[in-house]
Amino acid sequence: MTNPNAFADRYVALWNESDPAARRKAVEELWAPEGSYFNALAESRGHEEIATQIGYAHDAYAVGGFAFRSSANAVGHHGTLRFNWVMVAADSGALEAVGFDFVVLDDQGRITADYQYIDTPPSYTVPPPSAA
Repeated sequence: MTNPNAFADRYVALWNESDPAARRKAVEELWAPEGSYFNALAESRGHEEIATQIGYAHDAYAVGGFAFRSSANAVGHHGTLRFNWVMVAADSGALEAVGFDFVVLDDQGRITADYQYIDTPPSYTVPPPSAA
């Protein structure tokens, strides 16, 4: 990987994408077809499940007025990458949450496994899927 921060920027921008078709296209560009995404509460495998999970997170946090930003600290080696991101109030930039992702990449630089961790959880409660 020649520019880990460029990759992290593309990844984090995906979580702010409001257009489902553009979001799906970005998932297909970033993840291998058999790729996976894991957080403490969810497991998503394949493009469709990953796009659905990211869409749910986007819609739930956008309702609360939040956006995601890269921390521009990505580092990687041996087909892996680690980077931090923050969730901020879209109107003021006030910090709401801090997390990081550890990703495993294939030979084409696409994600085969993505593990998300939360360092500082948000105080905002995500509405249930039926209310988002």
